[in-house]
Amino acid sequence: MSRRLQGSIKNILTRAYFKYAGHIFSLLPWLLNFIPPRTLVVEASNMCVLNCPACTTVNLSKRAKGKMSFDVFKILLDGIDWKPKQINFSFAGEPLLNHELFKMIRYAKGKGIDSVVETNGMLLSGCIDELLDSGIYKLNIAFDGISQENISKYRRGMDFNVLLSAIRQLVATRARRNLQKPKVHLQFIVMKHNQDYIDRAIEMAKELEVDAIDFKSMIISVGLGFDREARQKHALEYLPDLEEFLRYKQIEGEWQLKETYRGFCTQVLSDAVIMWNGDVTVCSMDVQGDLVMGNILKSPLRKIWVSNKYSDLRQRILRRQLESCRDCGYLLGIFKTVKVRN
Repeated sequence: MSRRLQGSIKNILTRAYFKYAGHIFSLLPWLLNFIPPRTLVVEASNMCVLNCPACTTVNLSKRAKGKMSFDVFKILLDGIDWKPKQINFSFAGEPLLNHELFKMIRYAKGKGIDSVVETNGMLLSGCIDELLDSGIYKLNIAFDGISQENISKYRRGMDFNVLLSAIRQLVATRARRNLQKPKVHLQFIVMKHNQDYIDRAIEMAKELEVDAIDFKSMIISVGLGFDREARQKHALEYLPDLEEFLRYKQIEGEWQLKETYRGFCTQVLSDAVIMWNGDVTVCSMDVQGDLVMGNILKSPLRKIWVSNKYSDLRQRILRRQLESCRDCGYLLGIFKTVKVRN
C-alpha cells in the first residue's frame, strides 16, 4: 500500500472519528471505562522562567507552585495496569525546572512508555547529556521567531542566542553519539508579528538540523483562562492575518471561535492530566485545578478515571455544557508539520 493511500485512509478515519465519536461517548460515557487514557499529561512543574502575556500559568494560576517528586511519579506509574502510548510532560510550566525529570523519563522508558517534553529551551544547555541518556522520545522546543526582537514580542524573558546555542549543542551531541532520539521539533506559534517569517523559520530549522518544525495557530480562548476583555486584547495584539492559521473570526467587533473549530473535545477521551501534587483533572486547560477528580496518592488512576464523578463531568464536556467549553480554542487546532531532516 502506497504512503499516499495510507495517508488518505488515515484522513478518512480521522474525519469519521471527529464526526461520530463525540456523539457516541456523550450518549454512552461509561464506554470509556473500558478505554483507559492513552496519554498521561504529567505536570513536572507549574513554574516557568518566562512571562508570556497569554500564558495562564504565569498570569492567572492560583495553585501552589511546586514540582512533581519522583516518588509521586513512581506511585502514578506503578499504580496503572495498562500501557499508555506516551507521557507528555507539558501541562502548566517548564519541565526542565524539575531536576528529577530525567529520572522519571528513564523509569517510564523501563516500562516501555515513550516520553515527550515541551520546553522553552532556556535551561536546555545545562542538561543535554542527561537528556540524551534518559531515552526521551521527542523534544518540542518553543521557536516563535527568527530574531531576538521578533521572538521577544511574545516570549518575554527569552534569550534567542541562548536558545540557538542550546539547539545546536543538542543536535551536535546527538549526532556525535550516533543517536536517533530524541526527535527534535521546533514549535512555531503563528502570530501577527511573526507570520511573515514562516519561510525563514523553515530555513533556520534546516540550518539547525532539527527533525521538523511545527506551525500552530494562536489560542486566545483557552477555556479555563482569561476573561473576555483579556481575550479581546490578546486577539488584537497577537492573532495573525493569515486565514490558514486563524481559529477565530470577528462577529460584531468581537473575536469568536469559528464554527468549524467547535468540535468535541478529543482530549477528554484519551488524556489524563496529573498535576505535580498528584491531583488528576479532567481538562488539559484546567491550570487552576477547578476540575480535579481525585488524587493518585489516594486512589489509582484507573479508579479515578472510571468514577461516576469523572464520567458525569466527561459527558458534560462532550456535550459542551460547561461554560468554559463553549469557546475553548483548544478543541481543534491548526497544526502543520514541515519535516526538514529524513
